[in-house]
Amino acid sequence: MKAKSSRCPYAVLNLSIGSDDDDIKDAYKRLSRLLHPDKRRAGKERDAAQEAFIELTNAYEILGNNTLRQAYDHFGHSGVSIVRHNPHQLNSLFNHLSKLHEDGKPLEALRILQSVLEDTALKKYQKELEFNADINVDLHLCGANEGYGIRRLEVKSTNVSMSAAVPMPRQTNASSPFAHKEDASQQRKQKVKLSIGGQSDLENGLASSKSVLAATFQPRAETDVVSQLVMDRKHMETTLSSTHLLSSGTRMSAKMTRAYDWENSKAGKLSFGFSSNRALTIFQGRTVHAMFAFGVGSNLKMQYGILSLVTWGFGTTDSVDDDEEDEGPQDDDANDDERQDDQGSDNTNTEKQQNSRNSIKEKLPPPRLSAKLVVGSQFPLELNISQNSLFHSPSRSGDATLSWGPVTGFRIKGMLNREISASYITSEHHESQFSSSLGIGLEHTPMSGLKWLFRYERPEGVSVQIPIFVSRVMSHTYMSDLVWYSALSFLVDETIGELTHTQTSTDSSADIKCSIISDKVTAIQGEQQWLFSSKATFNAEKQANIMRPIAASKRRRETECNGLVIMKATYYRQSTDPSASLNVTDQLQFYVQKSSLVLPASSKSLLLGFSPMNYQPESNRSYANKGNAIFSWILNHAGKDEPTDREAFMLSVRYKFKGDVFETSVRDNDSLHIPNKKDLNLGPSNLVS
Repeated sequence: MKAKSSRCPYAVLNLSIGSDDDDIKDAYKRLSRLLHPDKRRAGKERDAAQEAFIELTNAYEILGNNTLRQAYDHFGHSGVSIVRHNPHQLNSLFNHLSKLHEDGKPLEALRILQSVLEDTALKKYQKELEFNADINVDLHLCGANEGYGIRRLEVKSTNVSMSAAVPMPRQTNASSPFAHKEDASQQRKQKVKLSIGGQSDLENGLASSKSVLAATFQPRAETDVVSQLVMDRKHMETTLSSTHLLSSGTRMSAKMTRAYDWENSKAGKLSFGFSSNRALTIFQGRTVHAMFAFGVGSNLKMQYGILSLVTWGFGTTDSVDDDEEDEGPQDDDANDDERQDDQGSDNTNTEKQQNSRNSIKEKLPPPRLSAKLVVGSQFPLELNISQNSLFHSPSRSGDATLSWGPVTGFRIKGMLNREISASYITSEHHESQFSSSLGIGLEHTPMSGLKWLFRYERPEGVSVQIPIFVSRVMSHTYMSDLVWYSALSFLVDETIGELTHTQTSTDSSADIKCSIISDKVTAIQGEQQWLFSSKATFNAEKQANIMRPIAASKRRRETECNGLVIMKATYYRQSTDPSASLNVTDQLQFYVQKSSLVLPASSKSLLLGFSPMNYQPESNRSYANKGNAIFSWILNHAGKDEPTDREAFMLSVRYKFKGDVFETSVRDNDSLHIPNKKDLNLGPSNLVS
């Protein structure tokens, strides 16, 4: 069973970070012989030795394996725990990274690990905080009406909308002896979420804003109840809505809204809304997802109505499924033959991924078709077609929309979309579950003219949209602008794809830098949080008791050969508090090897037998909670060390060597090498005690 300790494995084996494999093996063999539980008497002494030996073995397993050592060096114990998850499975992360190390591709292995950790951190972030930010900047290309002269961009309007939702802690009565098990289980499934946001508009120099406050209660997994308050300078609107998923797959929603006017003392206007969506089989082989919604006022006058139909492919969906089902067994048989022919080969995963890419190239997924009818809108009729894996690329897609209105006429919109992963985490052997999306396209309307569209979305919930007005319909340069910006959109999309591919395929040290995950902050904070726990202090005391008999034996041998004898060693904090010190004489004598003592340049509190005393580090104080993890990230990337006060700790050693007494002091994170001629010589040992 692995120890759950978070001590630094280098400190446990008393090694420096740059130690080679031979040094790691020698240190483990030497310490394992000294701390082996079979050499202890049965009882508490053997149990304590067993815990120390497990911690020693755990450190050796991390440093003795290239995959785990790389994970710890860059991401601490959090990276090691993820790599160690299910290591015996054939397609596990550990086996995949180990294969890359064997092939001489450690940089590729590090990219994959960074991608997995980034996905894990983002999943955790999304569970703790749901953040959404929509930014819309409407730009106008001045000079477009004339068709000549220098064109310049001006901001016509700006719209910013932000919201953040935080799950509230839930209280259960499961501890009550009278609580029924089913009631307690149902109570644990209930979720409460509080969200706050706002919207700000700026158009032609006039600004307006409004605030949004909402609370969501989920009594069951299929039911949501939302209460929302929207307020600005002149109006206030309250909404109560509920959504329920039926067993048939139909999702039904109902809401009630009351709007108030601050300048009118009369009661606010009341309105109701209802929507329903589900999958329908209109005729054999065709499945359509339908959505119907309408809203009425208190006078039962209809305010809006929506009918949306979505389906996939031009042919029948059953034919597509049948083709896939017919091809499935053939692919399985082929894969079985390949496994039998290539048994023992290490290229199985690569072949599978290559086969999946080839299958995408051979057969594109069916396009998504949708039709929408909206009553009370500027464009009541809208048709849309979207295609994934465009140009045989799984990261590209495109969509085209045709809308019609009785007053505005036709609106035509086309977009090219591309999924972009960060260059430092992209790998040809691993695809991140989270990526950014960039869309470039054009929009034509008879009244507004031609617009050049940009859309950028981040997986954290940030969306930026920038429509740029280019030319009016009546301009004599309209057709040339249409052709020019269409070609430019395609060239920009291709250039971005080429740049991301080039950055991904470059094996340089710059690609290894991870700008999101703070490696050292993550590692050091994890170690400190464990070190300053009561369990760590208790384990250190038991380890010191095991080390004392070995230290006494070494002291006798060193005295007989006039070698290195630790007379007094104190690990202390520079303060007047007498409790902030620890006698580590026996611990240092334990580490003496052939009349020499070498301690690595790391915190001495990580060594076996050391305890953190009564010091509480800064990282464990007010800002070391979930909501302030960004603070540590900012400090790390601002070039500052983690917010701890390790420089205030010192190690003072007085030792005897070759008949003389020496004394030296080092800071907590400095290395220690004794004997050293530069140390202070206090005089002969028969005169100095």
